[in-house]
Amino acid sequence: MVVPRSSRLIASDDDFSLFGVVVFKRTHDDFAQGCRENKFILRDFVYSEEEMIKQQEELRTADTTEKELWTELLRMSRTNFSESFKILVHLKVVRLFVESVLRYGLPANYLGLIIKPDPKVTKKTFTLLQAHFTYLSPRSNRSSTKGSRVEGEEYIGEYQSLMDQEFFDFVLFEVPWIVY
Repeated sequence: MVVPRSSRLIASDDDFSLFGVVVFKRTHDDFAQGCRENKFILRDFVYSEEEMIKQQEELRTADTTEKELWTELLRMSRTNFSESFKILVHLKVVRLFVESVLRYGLPANYLGLIIKPDPKVTKKTFTLLQAHFTYLSPRSNRSSTKGSRVEGEEYIGEYQSLMDQEFFDFVLFEVPWIVY
């Protein structure tokens, strides 16, 4: 029925497998009937040079379109990333202003700083900042930190994530840096 050594697995997934086989013309009907009896789905393949050329042309067109779209995506990503980063930093500055005024009661003419420490000395810089700003400790409302919660007291509602934050004697926000 089937030409010896002609069956080969073309594709497979969790549920189905696609096999290609070569069958003699005289036994085609018997093979098709046997496939149906064993609940296999039989599809005939007819080779056509015109269809092959058409499919290759469609593949080339799709490849060209993909390259054009990728170039456009890359261009838009470069443009919009800088805008998004500017917006992120702007939001961090606004949050710095609001928290400084509301948490510490500072006047609106305070000084905000941006510090980008070397990764090796990040902990040392943080320790120096804590030591320098200890005089703000009475204003920082540290009684609401995680460690000083009374047993059984729970914060519920929309401000729970705010209450679970770690508080310092100064306002600290980290801006995520993606460096390649």
